[in-house]
Amino acid sequence: MQLTFEDFASALSLDYECVFFVDNETSCYSMRVYRGEHQELKLVNSNNFWDDVKVNVEAVVYPEDKQSFADHINHESLLKAIQDGNVFEFKYRLVIAGEPVWFQIKAVFARSHGHEFLVIGVNNVDKRERERIELEKKASKGEVFGRIVMALAERYDALYMVDLVTNHYALYKSERLFCELCIAFEGDDFFNQLQKDALSVIYKEDIPLIVAALKRESLLRELDEHAMFSLTYRLNSPAGPQYVNLVAVYADKNHVVISVTNVDAQVRREQKIREEANLAFEKSRRDDLTGIKNKNAYGEFETKLNRQIQSKEPVEFAVAICDVNGLKTVNDTQGHKVGDIYIKKASKLVCETFKHSPVFRVGGDEFVVILLGSDYENREKLEQDFVKKVNDGTGKNKVSLACGISVFDPAHDKNVSVVFERADALMYKNKESMKGGRDEIIDAVV
Repeated sequence: MQLTFEDFASALSLDYECVFFVDNETSCYSMRVYRGEHQELKLVNSNNFWDDVKVNVEAVVYPEDKQSFADHINHESLLKAIQDGNVFEFKYRLVIAGEPVWFQIKAVFARSHGHEFLVIGVNNVDKRERERIELEKKASKGEVFGRIVMALAERYDALYMVDLVTNHYALYKSERLFCELCIAFEGDDFFNQLQKDALSVIYKEDIPLIVAALKRESLLRELDEHAMFSLTYRLNSPAGPQYVNLVAVYADKNHVVISVTNVDAQVRREQKIREEANLAFEKSRRDDLTGIKNKNAYGEFETKLNRQIQSKEPVEFAVAICDVNGLKTVNDTQGHKVGDIYIKKASKLVCETFKHSPVFRVGGDEFVVILLGSDYENREKLEQDFVKKVNDGTGKNKVSLACGISVFDPAHDKNVSVVFERADALMYKNKESMKGGRDEIIDAVV
């Protein structure tokens, strides 16, 4: 039994909006158009289907699909695709009312009254295709996301994927440390489970930090504001507290990826470097002989005071300059070893007098004190005490120093140097007045 055009049309019109019957030999064709449930099929006849296709592809096919359409919808390609009873399918977009709309072509061979025909059905599949594309995007995103997570897992000790909709979480990888802590590899309430685990697996001093930072609302707020959240803390382990670093980022609007990396060796190495750097820095600011602050430290302190002066901050201080008398004589007659002892005695006397102020050794025989607080308020009495200690020293405690003290005057002094110069002048004046008694002290020391 051979089917007529009407047989084909009646059957295909249920599934297709239009059907083309193309004579395989002559390329003449007929088109049956079905315009809705109550419309009749309309017959359109033309001489060359393939020529019309070439014209229409430029006029109505969506620009991005034109080349693909031309490659697939031509006589040679269709014949090759549907040989041996195969069905050819192809999706493309037409421009309708300025917008791309998805259509699908299905083509098969048919015979009627001794003629071979290509039967080509066309249907609007826009809604279905858009739904399919959206699902593929989601599936692709999930697949890509999964690959990303697995790739990242190679770089981290533990990697969690947290579903923000359900709070379900999965641990993609866990190194020995996390296995020893018996952390669950999967669960249905990540944030509550984390709060519970914190009490047993987080080092006790870091528990408040973790509990506060990794509450759901706190974490999401940080991610919304900064796109990434990072925190270093300590986990308990059989070997003792271990530093780990946690980093959280959005994978998409419904998922958060949280990586945890054991950074214990790195953190402890950095701590050691900082400690050594601090020691080196502190040493650079300390006088090797006396142990008090040196000229570098004085320069820093002077800079700090100058900033306060320039910014008009209320500040009260005085500068005391104490200069060791006769150091050269001691070094020349007794040697530098005895001279060093003499300097240490002088340093001790200055520090014991001005107990509440920073003392600096700024030269071989020169000390500077910045009188602050109670020392500043009692500066006159302290200066008297200092002179008395110098004069009353006996035996091994004998040491001779000249001293000058000058007070900062905010109405006239623009910087510390001005105050220093006045104190220095007063110190030299005091040194001149001490010549006789100073020589006696030096003789006693020598």
